Amino acid sequence: MTKKFLLYSSPVMVLFLAVALFEPYIYLHFLTSPVIDKSLKKEHFDIIAHKGASGIAPENTMAAFRAAIEMGVDMIELDVRNTKDEEIVVFHDEFLDRTTNGTGAVHDYTLEEIRQLDAGSWFDPKFRDERVPTLKEVLDLINGRCKVLIEIKHMDHPHYHDFAEKLVDVIREEKNGYEWIILQSEEVEYIEAAHEYDDHVQTKKLMIGEDSAPLIAFYVETKMHLGRAKEDDRMKALNPEYHTLSTRRVFRMHARGFQVYTYSPNNREDMVKMLHMGVDGIITDYPQILIQIRKDIEAL
Repeated sequence: MTKKFLLYSSPVMVLFLAVALFEPYIYLHFLTSPVIDKSLKKEHFDIIAHKGASGIAPENTMAAFRAAIEMGVDMIELDVRNTKDEEIVVFHDEFLDRTTNGTGAVHDYTLEEIRQLDAGSWFDPKFRDERVPTLKEVLDLINGRCKVLIEIKHMDHPHYHDFAEKLVDVIREEKNGYEWIILQSEEVEYIEAAHEYDDHVQTKKLMIGEDSAPLIAFYVETKMHLGRAKEDDRMKALNPEYHTLSTRRVFRMHARGFQVYTYSPNNREDMVKMLHMGVDGIITDYPQILIQIRKDIEAL
């Protein structure tokens, strides 16, 4: 009886697993509307500039942050690293090579050495004067004009042993910094260290890293962290990659008490689909597109 049951039920089980695995793909490509309609008028969403307005200026530079502020975004997302002399700079990669004319790991250079590098020409020669900024410089520029989402990159290096605490110290220096500056990380230990150091700091859990394989990572990260995050009332939001989402999954995260901020859809169609799925915010390289979508919704 058992063998027969397994034999006849196995195709159904395989089909169920396939549908579950590819659920986000099905929703994104077949089930979710790319059209703005009146149903979106009741949806509030945040416009979050990914590494600044990194679609029109070199990422994580003052030019990108100034552009995002001028557009009127709700929030700016940026990345931080530590230098050899343990100064916090705004930089995404572990290594300098992709977005500067330098080479090697960020933490192998002092701040003064990194300041000599060209951080803009790789994007466009007109940005050749852009330099890698410090976190303090960027926060002073923003000065509460929008919220800031600081992503802490994981590094197994002595310079990073008290990195979360150093970030909190920088936040404390900003006027009303607790209100408009938020820490996020894929690594729970950074978030926990920040709260142990100062429980006033706001945090988000980055559910899936930018370098993860989205479909696999969704299940792994959900099993490992979602339940744990729910036990911590301080953790209010999750940031899944947009290819991992479906309307049902967003609903489930909302039902567990989390806001959902997805990254990084960069065209109008995908942005509108994410809004139809019910996300609370979109992190994008092209915030100007999302700003226009908001205007189009308001005009209905």
